[in-house]
Amino acid sequence: MEVIKKTTYLVKDFELTFEPIKDSIKIEKTKKGYTIKYLVYDNNPFNPFEDDGLGNFYHWKDFGQEQLEKYCELLGYDSETREKIKEDDLLAVRIDKYEHSGVSYSVKGEGTQCKWDTSNSWAVWYPDNCLLEMLKEIKNKNAQRKKAIEYARQACELHNQWANGEAYIIVKETFNKEKKNIDYDNIGGYFGYESSLKALENEI
Repeated sequence: MEVIKKTTYLVKDFELTFEPIKDSIKIEKTKKGYTIKYLVYDNNPFNPFEDDGLGNFYHWKDFGQEQLEKYCELLGYDSETREKIKEDDLLAVRIDKYEHSGVSYSVKGEGTQCKWDTSNSWAVWYPDNCLLEMLKEIKNKNAQRKKAIEYARQACELHNQWANGEAYIIVKETFNKEKKNIDYDNIGGYFGYESSLKALENEI
C-alpha cells in the first residue's frame, strides 16, 4: 500500500504553495480576496557572473590553467616562474578570500584578516567588456582606478551572497474571499535578504 507524505504550510488559515521565510510574509486584503507575498530560499540559483556587467574573478589556483594565466597577466607575474615582471593592470583589483564556515571575498585589505583563514590576493577582479566601455569614458586614470575598485566591491558583495546561499525567490499567491488558493506567480534571481525584501514590495 502506498503511503503519501504531505507537508502543508499554513499561515493564518491560508495554505501556501511553498515554504515561506517567516519574516518576509506580507498579507494584503483585496476586493476579490487576498494576496500573500513572501520569499523562499532558492536552492539552485543561477551564477550571476554568467551575465555581463559585473566583471570577472580570476584565481591563481584551483580554477585551471586559463584562470592562472589571466591572473598572472593582470597582476604582472610570469605564469611559469611566478616572478613579478611588471606593475598591476590599472583596472585589476586584488581580492582576498576569507574562508571559515562560508566564503567571503573582499577588496585586498578591506575584509576579515585572519592569519589562518585569509588568503591574500586569492583572486583578481577585472571588468568585463561592458564595464570596460564605461570605464573608458572616464579620462582621469585615478578616477578610473577608484571606479574599478567600487565595481569590485559590488562584485564581492554579490559573490558572497551567491556563494553563501543568500539567494531568494519572490512568490505572490492569490486567494479568494474564502481563503482558497486561486493562483501564484514567482520570480527568482534575487540575492541578499534586505534587497530581496525591497524587491518583494515593488517587483511582483
